[in-house]
Amino acid sequence: MHATEYSGGCSCGAVRYRASVTPRFSFHCQCRQCQQATGTGHASLFVVPVDAVSLSGELRFYEQTADDGNTVSRGFCPVCGSPVVGKSSGHPDIMLFAAASLDNPALFKPEKVVWSASRQPWDYTDPDLPVS
Repeated sequence: MHATEYSGGCSCGAVRYRASVTPRFSFHCQCRQCQQATGTGHASLFVVPVDAVSLSGELRFYEQTADDGNTVSRGFCPVCGSPVVGKSSGHPDIMLFAAASLDNPALFKPEKVVWSASRQPWDYTDPDLPVS
């Protein structure tokens, strides 16, 4: 992903965000929790520093213990249910945003596939992406 303004929000527009910084990392996560949270085979996410984000609207959070032992908080719009943001207790300085929540989702360029041990056989990701 390149430096530009990354803005987006939920389906109904009640939640909005903006970040004017190059994301630190972008990836597809195939952990079981991401599968359940998205209803698909993986979550497509990008990471930005907390202090570079402006966020408006109300989010509801659901907390889970991740496979690495950290508490993961998934933020979604309480009106339309769209997943928007994630936080991890192990990395309090960053926020993870759902790629599909971007106003321009074409800005998302995944760099890697993570937690691939939980991959579902029907979930296709680019075979050229590094896998962990």
